[in-house]
Amino acid sequence: MSGDLTGYVQGEVTSARALLEPLLEVFQVDVAEAGGKLRFRSRLKVSLAAKEITVVADTEDEVLWSENRGHDSDFAAEAVLTSYNPRLDYEQSGVRSRRARAESQRILSYDLPAVLPEETSLDAVETLLRTHRIAKRSLSFGLSPADVAVEPGDAVRLVLPDGTGPDGTFIVERIEEGSVRRIDARHHAPLAPSNYAADEGHRNGGGAVSDAFAPILHFLDLPRFASGEAASFARVAGFCRPWRRMAVSSSVTTEGYRTRAALDRPARLGVLAAPLTGGIAGRFDRGRAIEIELFFGGLSSADEQAALNGENRIAVKADSGVWEVIGFADAEEISPNRWRLSNLLRGLAGTEDAMRAGAASGNAVVVLDEAVVPLGLAADERGLALNWLAESLGQAGGRSGPHVFSGGVRAETPLSPVHVRGERQATGDVRLTWVRRGRIEADGWDGSEIPLDEPVERYRLEFLDGGSVKRAIEVAGPVFTYPAADEVADFGGPLVSLSLRIRQMGRAVPLGVPFETVVVF
Repeated sequence: MSGDLTGYVQGEVTSARALLEPLLEVFQVDVAEAGGKLRFRSRLKVSLAAKEITVVADTEDEVLWSENRGHDSDFAAEAVLTSYNPRLDYEQSGVRSRRARAESQRILSYDLPAVLPEETSLDAVETLLRTHRIAKRSLSFGLSPADVAVEPGDAVRLVLPDGTGPDGTFIVERIEEGSVRRIDARHHAPLAPSNYAADEGHRNGGGAVSDAFAPILHFLDLPRFASGEAASFARVAGFCRPWRRMAVSSSVTTEGYRTRAALDRPARLGVLAAPLTGGIAGRFDRGRAIEIELFFGGLSSADEQAALNGENRIAVKADSGVWEVIGFADAEEISPNRWRLSNLLRGLAGTEDAMRAGAASGNAVVVLDEAVVPLGLAADERGLALNWLAESLGQAGGRSGPHVFSGGVRAETPLSPVHVRGERQATGDVRLTWVRRGRIEADGWDGSEIPLDEPVERYRLEFLDGGSVKRAIEVAGPVFTYPAADEVADFGGPLVSLSLRIRQMGRAVPLGVPFETVVVF
């Protein structure tokens, strides 16, 4: 990793090693002696290229290599870093990482007598926890005494001729010299250079820190995927490198901006690494996975019950522009910053329309956590196009925008009906039925019926012939009888199947999400 160290406090005489070790640990720097000189090397950069080990020592009665995995309870779930903040008149301040889902309650604590900008501290504490948890895997193997190219701090991969060997890269921590060189190493996943963008659809290359304020901002009009008022689901997520706190303001025009929200921590943003097509809604989709690239932070798995109860939620921007809310139980980092998510819950909170629309590679992904904050819209601002600015609260300043966004609509949009059924009656009429869904308190199993979201229950029912609407009617309940005479007038005679589009009607949003289906008799 990289960062700015603007000062370091040491009030007593000590060795250079004692002075440097805390810095090296926090900034993930390895030191190796070569030719009487100390060589400093960032552990997290691509310059730490892995050496491929193809030949290991074959010692009698010993395995060629062994891998151990530490128990989750032995590793911390959170990290805290204390330093001196130059923006607070050099007062001591602390930053805390996101909490990993783990059995352990342990906290990694680092007290660094250094002057660090807040963005550097945040980056460091997240990386420290990530590195600590990845290191649960350890590796042991032997090399020939003549093979002296491998040194402590080197990154290695075992690529044996018979195809065996552990996956991943390992950092050499200890070498015991003897009849064989006994190598002890721990798992390591280097950070690849990240690409950051100033707006959606444009990504600039390079991972170097820049003084320019060019954040990635996503304004999200989300459905009610959790408890809260409807207006609170119009949200914003932001990220920039280096991280700077942001104030988000809005205006109906291009002046007189009013502060609406503050981004105090970076959001975990990314993009789809592969196209995402439709899937299964209403239950776990175990046959499909999502691959994403995150610009910052990581993910962790959760048990299925926790995923059902609201953990591990992401939003993916579909090709239609609608955000699909997706849950996942399993997360695996398959390469630096690239994650495969499986055991999926697709189309959550009524976003099946976004799921069916699909999403292309490169579409935006947002991890839905506390870093994605409500914009503070009022009820009369629902659907109103406003200009939005994001301004850096750091000393360097900076502004991004204006960005035009209208939100608060999706959370008030009635959900599509489900379970549409049709039956041809003896009279020739067709009786149609369906089931209403709700956005508010609709997950309870105790009541005989879920609450009604709207003042009255009404539906718009359309009979389709290809892309044209043959007949449109409004009904007051989830049942309708289509007279045989109307069917003859519309289609010339009785059909073996009917194409339908059904929407629940609302007060704030007149027409809900459509449900299209073909009813076969």
